[in-house]
Formats: sequence, structure tokens, C-alpha cells
Amino acid sequence: MKKVVRTAAIIALLFATTTGIAADEKLSLVSKENTKSLVFEMESKSGNSDIKLVDMNNNIIYSESVRKSEYSKKFDLSNLEEGLYYFTTEDALRAITYTIKVNEADVMILDEKEKVKPVFKKEKDMLYVNYLNLDKSNVEVEVYNSEDTLIFSEKRENQLTIEKAINFKKAIKGNYTVVVKDSDGVFYKNVAVN
Repeated sequence: MKKVVRTAAIIALLFATTTGIAADEKLSLVSKENTKSLVFEMESKSGNSDIKLVDMNNNIIYSESVRKSEYSKKFDLSNLEEGLYYFTTEDALRAITYTIKVNEADVMILDEKEKVKPVFKKEKDMLYVNYLNLDKSNVEVEVYNSEDTLIFSEKRENQLTIEKAINFKKAIKGNYTVVVKDSDGVFYKNVAVN
């Protein structure tokens, strides 16, 4: 019974944290009419975000780490060739990717895709992994040692919330990598065991 109550409390905390941060953060990318420019504005409680503009071949055109709670910037795309580009902003909890089409005379935002990232919390010799799997895709949780040897693997199917407690109490001293994979991406957390 205690485990059920504790699990419910963890789920509630995960949803409250994710919902609270999402409600407080503002993010917008707007194309200016009849120009080849974009205006990006962001308000973030964490103040730690990475923004990136890449082309279809994944070549980085622009990259910046933003360490402010408020940020605004105009991007002049007049020197870019016509085609598709991707503008990404990423913080500790989510990544948002905008698909942008640069035409001869203007810029259009075609799509916006948000990806929620797993939350990792380390307490003493335990690592807690919480992941809100909105599309209920298959999720794999893996642990690798410093020699890249797989020492743990677990697959979850069709679950909205993924919760995993990984115990490093009896682990050999060294560095470990915890990997969370789903259909849209791979997320990593490094853990040092002393």
C-alpha cells in the first residue's frame, strides 16, 4: 500500500512540476510578413536554454546558450538558400522544434513539435527517472558502465508515465550512463558512483 501511495505522489509531483513550468514559460517564434526574418521571444523560469538553427543536412547555422530568464532576438535569414530549416529551443524539461521554410521572398513556419524530456533526480545512491510518455510509444531504459557495457535494460510498452528507480548502492565505483530511448529521441544522464 505504501508503494502505491508513494508512486501516486511521484506521478502527481511530476505532473505538477511539468504543468507548472509549462504554464509559467512563454515561447514564441514569429515570421515577419514579406521579409526573410524571424523574431524569437522567450520567458523562462529556469533561465537555461539552448537555441539552434540547422539546415536539412543537420549543419548548424546558429547556436547559442541562453542564460537569462527573458530573451528576444531577430534572425535575418536573407542570406540562406531556399529550403527547409529547423529552429530548436531546449531546456531541462522540453525541446521544441519549429520547421521553417525559406522562400525567395519570405519565411514560413510550417510546424511546431514539442518533446517532453525525462526528469532525472539523484538522491544518495539512487537515481529516479520520471518520463511523461504522451504518445505512449515504446520506451527503453538502459544503464551502461564506463566501458560501454550494457548492465541493465528494461522495455516499457504503451505506458503514459515511466517511473524507474535505479539503485547504485552496490555498484562498483566508476561512471555510469543511464539512457532513456523512445521513438522520437534518446536522453542521457551520467552518474558517478564513489
